[in-house]
Order: sequence, then structure tokens, then C-alpha cells
Amino acid sequence: MDKEKESENLQLSSDEVAMRVGLLTDLLQCGTQMVVSTYTVSGTLLTTNAKHAIYDTLFRSSGRLDEAIAFGRENSGPLIITTKYGLMWSVIYEQDEDAEADLLYTLGPVLSSPLMEETIADILKNPQIRASWKPKFIRYLKAIKTIPVPEFFRDTMMLHYCVTGRYIKASEMTFQSFEEPDDASSGRRGNYADFFAFESGIINYIRTGDIHYKEKIPSASSTLHLFEAIIGESIPVARQYATVFCGHCIQAAIEGGISPDSAYTKSAIYLKNLTIATTNAEIMQVCHCLFEDLLFQVHNHKGRPAGSKEIVACTDYIDAHPCEKLGIDLLADRIGYSRYYLSKKFKTETGMSINSYIKKSRIEHASYLLVTTRMSIDDISEQLHFGNRNFFSKVFKDETGSSPAQFREAHRHF
Repeated sequence: MDKEKESENLQLSSDEVAMRVGLLTDLLQCGTQMVVSTYTVSGTLLTTNAKHAIYDTLFRSSGRLDEAIAFGRENSGPLIITTKYGLMWSVIYEQDEDAEADLLYTLGPVLSSPLMEETIADILKNPQIRASWKPKFIRYLKAIKTIPVPEFFRDTMMLHYCVTGRYIKASEMTFQSFEEPDDASSGRRGNYADFFAFESGIINYIRTGDIHYKEKIPSASSTLHLFEAIIGESIPVARQYATVFCGHCIQAAIEGGISPDSAYTKSAIYLKNLTIATTNAEIMQVCHCLFEDLLFQVHNHKGRPAGSKEIVACTDYIDAHPCEKLGIDLLADRIGYSRYYLSKKFKTETGMSINSYIKKSRIEHASYLLVTTRMSIDDISEQLHFGNRNFFSKVFKDETGSSPAQFREAHRHF
């Protein structure tokens, strides 16, 4: 899109923006009950659908509103704000005719992962929060919605389009933490810019499917070598950064050609493991494993021979739904082909039958479950419709050269 057309898209009337944002707000209430607020550049709250004033108070009294206003004077956004307790807001800027921020639209707060016991303990020890107010503060925090970071990015991108009329990618969003440094963290504050610069570079390897990235970054044998320097000893902060990082990995995989269904399905267990990780080492391991898993998925996708969109849609659906009862009838109905024509076309383009591809895809998913979860082999066999453990073990060994138990022992991460 050239600059003249983009400029036309940006010139939305105030009434049109208000109508779009109102519609999006209504749609968001169908799922996560998202808080949407509007502020003037002087800091006045114009509209909000929040049921409690505490969320505006939290945003305002912590200085995040002032910082967001200051950011909008030099940037057009959108801005993602993250905080010590795992809270996230996004800020979208509506500009006037002079391309200066006129109104601020905010999404949030949301939690990127459920409020953990160590976070509550940290709040209870915080001397800056009055003792009499701490129980109420914790109760309000627990009431905040928890949504996956990629979903929050998606909602932010939709709001940005409603306000500006311009589509953006997650990579165009700015991330910033406005947490005041304390004695334990002041020595690490300078590393945030390095982390996000490093992250942007390393994420691009997923987008391109470059499996030789370690040769280009000597320190990449531990892909998040800057991570530990930033997170220090704080598990909530570690989990927060890790969740944002994983969200970027998923977005990069989609941009690299992986279907959203497949990328989110592949990532679901890693994101769940983040919520139960209890040490920084476990959190870093989750990130590293997700990164390499998605990297190789993109690499394999790019290495496939180009096929018709119908057959690609079939393989994507099979890869994204390994736990469903799959078969030629279901796939033919989805694509709109007859059984015979789909079977013939699939074999011609992929070199294997539909049933063979389903079996191969399920074995790949079984490998993933063996490495990333503690599910029993019997449960994995049943979930993937292999019928019984003996048959599953035979098929698995034929495909991989080792039994499920041997594979798990050799590759286990968790």
C-alpha cells in the first residue's frame, strides 16, 4: 500500500472511530470481558466499561498513564505496557490532523498468566501498599482476566485498526516496562533494550525457518542468554517476559507460513508449562524448546513441495487436530471434493495416502507430547487414537527407530 492510500485510511472521523471501538468493545465482551477505556492527552478518563474504578486508579496512580501520554508525544504506537505483577495494558493513539496524539484507547489490564502464590506473597511484603488495603488489592487482581498473550496481541491489533484504519503486525508493537527500579533490579535495568533487540533478531530465525541460526550467533546455544540477566530472581517477571517471548514466537511461525491452528496447537502445552514452572531454569527451558519446535516446524513447512491450496489446507488441518477422529470423509467434506478425487490428488501432491499422512502427523505429535508433558504412554496412545499401547509402540518405533519410552528418556525436557 502506497503512502497516499495509507494516509486516506488514517483519516477517520471521530464518530467513525467511536463507532468502531464501540463495536469491538461489544464483541470483546463475548469472550474475555475486556476492559476498554478512553483518555484525553491531558489524562481525563472519557469512557470505560470497567465495573470498578480501581483499574483506572491502578493505571493512573502507578504513573503508567503519564508515561503512556509521554510516549504518544513522540510515537504513534501501539504500546504494550507490562508490570511487575504480570499485568498488561495496550495503548492505541488516535492522532489529530497534525499527526499528534489526540486520544488514548487502552485495553486492560489483563494477566498474561494466573496470579501465582509467590506474586501474592510479594504483594503482602510490599511496604508501599497499605496493610489494610492489601487484601482488597489482591482480590481485585484475582478478578482480572487471564488471556494468552497472542490473543491479547490480536485484540490490540483489532483495536488499532478500529482507531487508525491501518493493519499492523505484532512486530510493530512497542513493549515497555514502567516499573520503578528497586535495589534488587536497578543493576539490570539497562538490559531491557538489549533483550528486545536480541529477541527481535532471534525471532526472525523462526520466521525464516533458519535451522542454522547457532552458527550465526555463537551464544545462541542458549537462545535466551540475555534472559537470565534481566529476570534475576523474580519468577513472576520471568514468566511475564517468557509469555511475551512465546507470543512473538507463535506470531513469527504464522508469518513463516504455519497455519494459526497449527501454531497455537503446537504451543498450547508449552504455554501451560510456563504457568506451572517454578524456577527460572524451567521457564528458560520452556522458551528454548518452544523456539526450536516452531523453528523446525517452519523449516519443514518451507521444505515441502508447493501444493494446491486445498491439499495444503488438508495437511494443515491434520497437523492442527491430531487428537480428533480424522478420515477421508471429514476432509473431503471440508474441502468440497469427492472421496476419490481428494484421495488421488492428495497422493499425487504429497507422495503418500491420507491415512499414512495422518499416522505420520500423529507420531510427530506423540513425540512432542512425550518430550513436553508427563502424560503416560497409554494416555498418549488413547488420545491419538492408536487403539492400544502395543500397536502405538510398534508404529512409533517404525517411524522413529525407538520405542516411546526410549524416545522420552533420550529427549525429555520437563
